[in-house]
Amino acid sequence: MASSKGQDPPIKRRRQSIEKPPTMCIGDTSLRIVIFGNTGPHQFSLTESILQRAVFDGVDPNATLTTKTSGHVLERNVMLVNTPNLNTHCLAQETLKKEFRKSICFSCPGPHAVLFILNPIDVPPDPYGVFKPVVQYFGESILNHAMVVLYDERELVDSETEIEELKEFIQKCGQRCFIFSGEKNREEGSMTRQLFHKIDQMVSEHKIYSNPEFKDADKRIKKEEKFLEKERQKEVKKMLEALKNEHSGEDYDREVKLYQEKMHLENRERAEMLIADRLGFTLRLVDYAAAIGKGAFVGAVLGIVMGPEGMAVGATVGAALGGVLGGAAGATWNYFTGVFADVR
Repeated sequence: MASSKGQDPPIKRRRQSIEKPPTMCIGDTSLRIVIFGNTGPHQFSLTESILQRAVFDGVDPNATLTTKTSGHVLERNVMLVNTPNLNTHCLAQETLKKEFRKSICFSCPGPHAVLFILNPIDVPPDPYGVFKPVVQYFGESILNHAMVVLYDERELVDSETEIEELKEFIQKCGQRCFIFSGEKNREEGSMTRQLFHKIDQMVSEHKIYSNPEFKDADKRIKKEEKFLEKERQKEVKKMLEALKNEHSGEDYDREVKLYQEKMHLENRERAEMLIADRLGFTLRLVDYAAAIGKGAFVGAVLGIVMGPEGMAVGATVGAALGGVLGGAAGATWNYFTGVFADVR
């Protein structure tokens, strides 16, 4: 419709740059990517190819530690979390869960994408089986935020055959698959650009991935950050005074900003590590909550005949049973005593 003043309405311009997605929240500028794979070298090579620099020189490809690497790529802050090689058969389940918890702390408040990395010339007979521990721990909803990435140094020619072998697995990941050539990316940088574009499309549809465990970890990390900031107040004050003596005007403002960013990054990383170490639970919150919830429901139904108090007691007993079956005895006891307090 024409304007009453005779002016043409403003033209709505389409977004031209894929490096500035509309899905990023204010203050949330980093693109957070968690990487799972069945071979360490391919995971590491993908990270280095995206960041365009060496990161894992001398690192054992079968390392069982979760690592976080950051960089500035295509005008975006990128944070990549590499998890242990899932093909390491000697990796204990408890160790794997501990590293999964670290990946949660390192990617709070949640990753924009989860990448399942495979070697296209050595596809396992059951690719989904390799990544099943990830789905079991995080839940099937993680597949809405997952993408299968075939990484190799050379430019892949026989891609159709390779994708056909992974057809069922790719389908579980919402038909999202990307073929990444390290060689081609070094020459043009186009592979990273295309990967980011696919991730942006996925985030536009499903937002970032999160669950109760991510929310709990993020809350703890923020609280720890505030504690560290308070603990380091004297250190910060002393440094700001030193900068004031050495710089003035715009130079001073720039140096202060750089120092504040450095301190924020240090506090954040220290908080993530501390919380990752403190989260010693072996069952996920969502697991024991589901176990307790189902038990409480069944117990409440059985207690209907006893009236309102009978329902409460029935729910308590059911919750206890559900919690024990789920392995969450501590959480169950808290629930158990809490309900009895309400009954009294």
